Amino acid sequence: MRLTTIRITPDRTTAARIDKKHFTPLPHPDVGALIASGTDWARRAAAHAGERLPLPSATTEMPPLTPGRVVRAGPNYPTRLKELDRQRPAAPSLSVVRPHTVAGARTTVPLPAASSQGMGWGVELGVAVSRRAHHVPAAEALRHVAGYVVVTHLYALGDPAKQDGPDGPRPLLLLGPDLVTPDHLPIGGRGLTLTATLDGRPVQKASTSDLHFDVATLLARASDLTPLEPGDLITTGTPGGTLAHPLGPGRNLHLAIKGLGDIDCLVTDA
Repeated sequence: MRLTTIRITPDRTTAARIDKKHFTPLPHPDVGALIASGTDWARRAAAHAGERLPLPSATTEMPPLTPGRVVRAGPNYPTRLKELDRQRPAAPSLSVVRPHTVAGARTTVPLPAASSQGMGWGVELGVAVSRRAHHVPAAEALRHVAGYVVVTHLYALGDPAKQDGPDGPRPLLLLGPDLVTPDHLPIGGRGLTLTATLDGRPVQKASTSDLHFDVATLLARASDLTPLEPGDLITTGTPGGTLAHPLGPGRNLHLAIKGLGDIDCLVTDA
């Protein structure tokens, strides 16, 4: 099942199920509210048979959900660790962040005034939490996954040593285009190809099977770090390739994960 949030009027939004060539609006203002509406939210969303709306050509101006908290994984791909000249960690490096702004998958981003060196970025697999999770063992963690989404953190470049750490800059979060439920993807979101191009040139390519710490491990460890609530998001880390390619004005960024969709971002002057 593919879920998104669409704008019905200038001041009204709704969660919606994507059914081939149309939307089916759901009785919740966004996908986050749907997930938080009860443990049987997925069954209700799949069974809902209400009004149908035509699928417009541009459907991703809004993020499917706006997470209250984001648990961000540090370096989690071999190519990223090599790029940062770090050893493989024995345990996931996790930090809780609250992005200033959350935007959808088709967006224009002004370069912050403080970003004289440009902005850092990287394609990531995002994991939305379906129900409260606290001290969940890894063997049960995937039961707490609502779905998967394409994510990138955009942040002003500063001290390179802090780019992937808990003391790094608070990011702008882009996510979308849809939230895809686990029944439409491989178990644990494994085997999905991530790609990123900058101004049409390939910069990143990897598979989620390359993750040092998989989705179940990250969710379990995140639930030890903080109680997770429905609609919270875990980001799983980005592959290497981006440090030599900061975002600046006029740059066009395209991020994709097979089976989930893509994000397009244009950076402009502040």
